[in-house]
Amino acid sequence: MMNILANPSADQVFQSMSDSMSVAVNPLHVIGVIALLVGVVAALAFAARRRDPRQKPKAINNPARLLRDVARQAGLKPAELKQLKQLAAEQGISNPLVLLLCPSVLKKAVEARQTARAGVRK
Repeated sequence: MMNILANPSADQVFQSMSDSMSVAVNPLHVIGVIALLVGVVAALAFAARRRDPRQKPKAINNPARLLRDVARQAGLKPAELKQLKQLAAEQGISNPLVLLLCPSVLKKAVEARQTARAGVRK
């Protein structure tokens, strides 16, 4: 009880600090703290990525739905989509998206349709 109430001198305080600072550091403790910090950062990154609203859109496995979504995003009207379907059918193309994605095929199909119509009118 007397040691607690005693006022230590400045030399005693500095000696106590020096003794506590000169204790050797266990390298396993340092490695453990670093591993713990890496684990916490990895867990936070995983949690943040899991809640990210900008996740990849789901794959569309239905060709008709894919065509509808692409046509809507391209700003095509239903009548234009119908014309693309007819043009694809005339050219023997299985999917009208080919005409949207490849302008050279679309150009050839339109030219072939115009030539066929011109031949019928004569």
